[in-house]
Amino acid sequence: MLLGLLSVVFEWKLFREIASTFSLHIANFWLLFQLFNPGYFHASVELLPSSVAMILYLSSIRYALRYLSTKSTSNFISSLTFNFIACMLGWPFVLILSLPLCFHFLFTHKIISTLRTVFDCTLAFVILGSIIMAIDSFFYGKFAPVSWNILMYNVLNANDETGPNIFGIEPWFYYALNLVLNFPLPVLAFAVVGIFHKRIWPLSLSLLVWLGIFSMQPHKEERFLYPIYGLITLTSSIGFYKVLSLFNFNKCLKAALKYTVLLVTILQAVSRISAFVTNYTGTLEVYSHLYTLPNDGNGTVNVCTGREWYHFPNSFFLPDSFRLRFVQSGFDGLLPGDFPESSSLFENIRTIPTGMNNMNHFDPGKLIAIEECHYFVDISEDADLEKDAFSPEDKLNWSPVHCKKFIDASKSKLLGRAFAVPEFVSTLADKFASKYWNKVYGKAYYDYCLYKRIPNAQEPEEEEFTTIELNEQE
Repeated sequence: MLLGLLSVVFEWKLFREIASTFSLHIANFWLLFQLFNPGYFHASVELLPSSVAMILYLSSIRYALRYLSTKSTSNFISSLTFNFIACMLGWPFVLILSLPLCFHFLFTHKIISTLRTVFDCTLAFVILGSIIMAIDSFFYGKFAPVSWNILMYNVLNANDETGPNIFGIEPWFYYALNLVLNFPLPVLAFAVVGIFHKRIWPLSLSLLVWLGIFSMQPHKEERFLYPIYGLITLTSSIGFYKVLSLFNFNKCLKAALKYTVLLVTILQAVSRISAFVTNYTGTLEVYSHLYTLPNDGNGTVNVCTGREWYHFPNSFFLPDSFRLRFVQSGFDGLLPGDFPESSSLFENIRTIPTGMNNMNHFDPGKLIAIEECHYFVDISEDADLEKDAFSPEDKLNWSPVHCKKFIDASKSKLLGRAFAVPEFVSTLADKFASKYWNKVYGKAYYDYCLYKRIPNAQEPEEEEFTTIELNEQE
């Protein structure tokens, strides 16, 4: 909620700056592209370093636009300062986005002014870095330059056994496909036009440099593009305005193009966001159900998971005495570790969980026996009994408590997983073009369930039978 509120404030301020620097039309287009932006819809409220950097960088863009319009040194310093904060509170790699702006300042100002500005920026960086590192070090109980540690792990100390590549690699076009999923197609198309606008070339170059650098990295993740989301919508709004201006000779044609683009943008965004909610929120609803379960408060309640461990949202979904546990499954990488709870708050924070390593090696100490589990979260699909300790087919020991549907990616088509269409549209398409519709939009679901262990019911039955037998003998 705090991240969402912060994002609203920074988006509004950037909207006002775009209206002042360019025009209210461009600002309105930018705001609409931000509101109907599937990628930003979820990225802005995710507690991730790249999300924090994305939101803070909006204010860096704001002051960068003001600097490019006024050539004011104070606005340049303000832009860099917000990027410094985004670097240290969020993600250190976001500093790359300010390099083109620094080159612009270097080539458009006198040497003495540049040296003075370098000193001011360095001072701001040192002060902010010292404050943030002091807070982090206080909590961790040791010198903790978190941003530097992220850079060391992902770049400087990365090799074949450590670093990000051990978590998987993707092809070079991964981000192109990812942008198509997270941005309406008109927004991406007009961004290509707006990126050539000379007035904002440092920001456009920042966007291109970011895409180039991260496309060359073997390990790719959707969240790595979060910081440039605001730049994409900015260049798109400028590009859309420039294209519309080509149709000034015909107001009707211009209006038709304008409202068609806006309608397509809104429909695609709503369809994508609806797919998020329909296809992928089953895990959140299932784990939320834990708060409705009775608890006598005696001891810890183990909520276990196996092959579905990576869909666990976070520990806020667990009531006070509930703890997430892992059982044997086919996963052979490093599972998350628990912070200790027996000591003081600071000591618990400062203690590294046992069995941790930076090579993603499996640690059997993270597992417990399935007999210790009170609840289990899993999908309704058959398990591999050679690898998985839990099977949803085990009706003797487990019964489903609460289930929600979740998209089955292996049995669904790309469009079915990524976009939602109204039921009547799907029905009509299936009726008149079933063969082709199912090829492009077929989708299937499985149940994502919370299971409860069934108490052993055999002993009471035996006792009752023995009592009846004695009565008959009497």
